[in-house]
Amino acid sequence: MAPILYMLPASPPVRAVLMTAKCLNIELEQKECNVLAGDQYKEEYLKLNPAHTVPTLVDDGVVIWESAAIMGYLVGKYGKDDSLYPKDVSKRAVIDQLLHFSTSSFTRLLILMKPIILGGQKKSTLTENQAQVDVLFQNLDIVEKILEDKEYLTGDNLTIADLSYVTWISTMTIPFKIEEERFPKVIAWWKRLEKLPCYEINRVGLTIWASRWAGKE
Repeated sequence: MAPILYMLPASPPVRAVLMTAKCLNIELEQKECNVLAGDQYKEEYLKLNPAHTVPTLVDDGVVIWESAAIMGYLVGKYGKDDSLYPKDVSKRAVIDQLLHFSTSSFTRLLILMKPIILGGQKKSTLTENQAQVDVLFQNLDIVEKILEDKEYLTGDNLTIADLSYVTWISTMTIPFKIEEERFPKVIAWWKRLEKLPCYEINRVGLTIWASRWAGKE
């Protein structure tokens, strides 16, 4: 029986999990949890995930939520090797460090965009939150520094950290412009990931985000 993933295609964390599954050649049974309609607050979903977020994975009785945990679990259980999430303690700690930083730094993008997409606020309110926008770009400056001498975030090999970050950073380009002059390493890294077969999943989610954003004032 295939693992079940409760998901919403546009969600950056969901896209990261789906990209990981694609890299591992895992077939997931996808069940849409429409957070726009409040599906995440239904009793049966809250029993699985009391934090009422997507994605949530159910695999042979094991229930996991939070994308980073799901990605690591999929590599550990289904990966033919551990290249995406090494068993080596030192290497894994670096990836975990990046994933924690991503959660604390780039989820603010949703805080900026959700009131406009879901709450009816106008796009002009972004300028009223300029301090938050500035912090978002300062965090991107940190990613640029991390990539200073690397092909990928942790070195020469793709990991789940890259798959997670590219969903957030690509989504940033919907409301904001990421200047190549300021972020040459980030842009080069992103172009590298765009060549991966799994990246098509990210494109699909980005298209959904972009269409919803375009329909707002």
